[in-house]
Amino acid sequence: MGDILDVISTRKSIRRYKPEPIPDELLFKVLEAGRWAPTGENDQPWIFIVVTDPATRKRIGELGRIETGAFCTAEYGMGRLQERFAGVKDPTNRERVMRMMYSGETSQIATNAPVIIVVAGTVNALNTPYDLCAAIENMLLEAHALGLGGVWVEGPAGPTRRKKIFKELLGIPTGMGEYHIQAYIAFGWPLEKRKHPRPKKPLEDLVHWEKFGNKERN
Repeated sequence: MGDILDVISTRKSIRRYKPEPIPDELLFKVLEAGRWAPTGENDQPWIFIVVTDPATRKRIGELGRIETGAFCTAEYGMGRLQERFAGVKDPTNRERVMRMMYSGETSQIATNAPVIIVVAGTVNALNTPYDLCAAIENMLLEAHALGLGGVWVEGPAGPTRRKKIFKELLGIPTGMGEYHIQAYIAFGWPLEKRKHPRPKKPLEDLVHWEKFGNKERN
């Protein structure tokens, strides 16, 4: 069996796609990966809604744009967005990236992705949000292993009334305590050559041994 770490460490979020559709055989492999995610008490609360209809995807993209734009505009007003991207040295590129955030464009990906998978689940299980996140990660890794690009988009599933609109658009019951939407995943063939993911923090900065603060292994 190959080392899954090779797939994990080379995956990155892909937001721009070619218009070509994804063959069903690959799409079902991605969905199957989600089905095999770890789940508390084996509850398997997930529901995967595959959306290819352009009009529906456009509407979902618009909901994501509004949600993310509202949040990031507030972040920009408080100076947090500027701090977040202070490391981008080129001022033109830094302004472009921040504009994508506070305009909400960064969450409008559904409009141009050939297919999105909305990940929802029943809320009678205590671990539902964690289980859904595990399923999302599984699908992203499988997509990458198949040569596809994908990105996790929380935008329209934010904690506002737009979540109700999102549910209504997909025919998901909107009653309290019925179904939770975690996010959607956009998939497609990468438009550009895949670049290496951005660097991660060194492992030694993250690991503590036996107790918090103990950075030396005995």
